[in-house]
Amino acid sequence: MLLVPAASVLLLVSACGATGVDTTAGQGAANGAGSGPTTLQQQPEFGKEPHQMLSATESKQVGWFVSDAGGFALYRYDKDTAKPSKSNCDAECLKAWPPVLVSDHTMTSGVDPTLVGSVARADGGKQVTLAGWPLYRYAGDKKAGDLTGQGKGGAWFAVTPDGKKAQTDDGAAPDQPSTGDGY
Repeated sequence: MLLVPAASVLLLVSACGATGVDTTAGQGAANGAGSGPTTLQQQPEFGKEPHQMLSATESKQVGWFVSDAGGFALYRYDKDTAKPSKSNCDAECLKAWPPVLVSDHTMTSGVDPTLVGSVARADGGKQVTLAGWPLYRYAGDKKAGDLTGQGKGGAWFAVTPDGKKAQTDDGAAPDQPSTGDGY
């Protein structure tokens, strides 16, 4: 009798761990652990290198957002499109907002792997997407957990685990129209 509940608990606990995604199927991503924010993560065993990681991370500033393997926030750009996926950040924009590129192996933690994908960039690279939105890092973030790109130019926002814009520090949804490029 006790074996059935114990097996159920084991199944539930293992379902909460990191999930691998094979990027050869067109999916990619990135992770994080950092001082300050809380990260939903178990240490995965990586089968091959290099890898990317997308991790759900919580901060007092924006609530839940996605971070990469170094704990750095990942952002989405309002001038991009999700359906179809298209990056509109190029030239000067890329200096401040480098794209998260697809690697050989991608893992997720607290992020639904079915929402992770990729898009071909105009420069020939393949960029990681979340719910269709191309993902970027911000050059102004100097340490894990920084969110200095949040709301930049009214067009850049930390991305939530479901691909939406993260909340602003006052709790309001950041749905104001874009007022600039933010770079």
